[in-house]
Amino acid sequence: MKVNTIAAPLSLVVPSVLATPQPVTFESKCADLTRSFTAPDTKVLIAKYVPKGTNITFPESANNTCPKFVVTLADICRLTLNVSTSETSSVIVESFMPKDWESKGKRFLMTGNGGLGGCVPYSDLAFGSSLGFATIGHNNGHAGDTGVPFYNRPQVVVDYVWRALYTAGKIGKRAVASFYTSNISKSYYMGCSSGGRQGMKAAQDFPEEYDGILSVAPAINYEGIQAAASRLFKITGKPGDATFLNLEQWIRVHKMVVDQCDWIDGVLDEVIEDPTKCIPRPEALLCETGQSWESHQCLTPTQVDTVRKFYEPVYGTNGEYIASRLQPLTREWIGFRFYYGGVASYLSEQWYQYAIFNDPTWSLTNNWTISTTEYTLKKNLHNVQTFNTNLTALKSHGTKLLHYHGTADCLISSENSYDYYNGVSRTMGLKSSQLDEFYRFFPISGMDHCYSGNGAWYLGGPVQYNTPGALDIDPNDSVLMKMVDWVEGGKAPEKLVGKKLVDGKVLGERGHCKYPAKTKYKGSGNPDLASSWTCENSQF
Repeated sequence: MKVNTIAAPLSLVVPSVLATPQPVTFESKCADLTRSFTAPDTKVLIAKYVPKGTNITFPESANNTCPKFVVTLADICRLTLNVSTSETSSVIVESFMPKDWESKGKRFLMTGNGGLGGCVPYSDLAFGSSLGFATIGHNNGHAGDTGVPFYNRPQVVVDYVWRALYTAGKIGKRAVASFYTSNISKSYYMGCSSGGRQGMKAAQDFPEEYDGILSVAPAINYEGIQAAASRLFKITGKPGDATFLNLEQWIRVHKMVVDQCDWIDGVLDEVIEDPTKCIPRPEALLCETGQSWESHQCLTPTQVDTVRKFYEPVYGTNGEYIASRLQPLTREWIGFRFYYGGVASYLSEQWYQYAIFNDPTWSLTNNWTISTTEYTLKKNLHNVQTFNTNLTALKSHGTKLLHYHGTADCLISSENSYDYYNGVSRTMGLKSSQLDEFYRFFPISGMDHCYSGNGAWYLGGPVQYNTPGALDIDPNDSVLMKMVDWVEGGKAPEKLVGKKLVDGKVLGERGHCKYPAKTKYKGSGNPDLASSWTCENSQF
């Protein structure tokens, strides 16, 4: 019997050579995530190897205030995911997974957002991955530093307050474990401002997700902070109002505070070690009869009254305490831009417009009163206040909370952080020596909001690395690695050593003491040397 045969193509005749399995590399394994990584309600958008030194651009940020690019500091696998959080909301999750992850300790790092929270903190992803962390960020459930996406979309507000953080952490851990086919050793979090609030949210509500949490200048007492910003705008008014001070006049107020308070710590350097000791007296700038700003750089009685109110806490209609004062020494031009420059802060106004009242016509100018805040405090939308002072779950789980705040913060008063720390002590019935086991707070003198300032502000914390000169500082000295030392080595920090970074150069150092200890000048020696300062009254 004759059998018909068909000649096979050459490619099929010699498959043994062409079909030899190719070695799995970091690069190929990364690219394969588009196929290999799956999770419920999750779509892979990008899975790409990115070598160190690559300038990654973000064209989607062209129409908003988010970062337009970042330069990678390590060889990474970049994985971008879109994760649905409800039928009407989703969160973009970014992962920078470094090539040397296993050799650097197999650590996971979640990063936080700022402002109204719609920007991925790419600079922190680059910094974290350079230290070997598989570093995760997210857009908090919407695009851009704006509250407009909250309008008629209540699920997006839920994402902003807590769910995006929780979801990104869960899916991020799953992605990291899947990619490296290995278990994560330790999990960390770091963030400043709104990101600081997110860190406190994790500490209060789901501490089991992290071994160490670094919370910086946290926007806790959220509605109180909005009240403080709104009140400053209302009491200062607009250009042309009798109550208004222009930027040049606020700079003069700043000098007045320096003249009255800089000597308290024994060093004249425009840094106040303990701002709680500074009670400015604006009447020192009062014009005499026949004098004016133009002739004598003095203020009218109405303007002096504005400054006095500026340095007062916020109280409710029945005298109840709502929020702390803005501390007396801040970088005047940024605060002027956001709070008292005659234009309503978009951070507060858009929160009220789109999250609280769902009304784009609502305005701080026409609608805000202290009763507005009393209403929002009662509402406490999805517990955005983030001011639960019972950290029993954090303590029980063994999670460490490291918290610092600049005492020259122009946007969120550091006194807000003092309030929280002392509230935890009262609620839990623990002295500072007992809180030290799991929670430590450090006031950072001369530090503005998250970064910059006249003091030794550089700590290697969130949003700091992309400052000129930061890359020349050993990242292993960063506060993030101090957290690692505490969690993994049991070495809890007594001081955070900050560097005075000016125009890319380190001009001094100072060891910032753990509260309630006071950082005190020894009375002699170069004040720009950390050795010239000591911690006093450290046991309480």
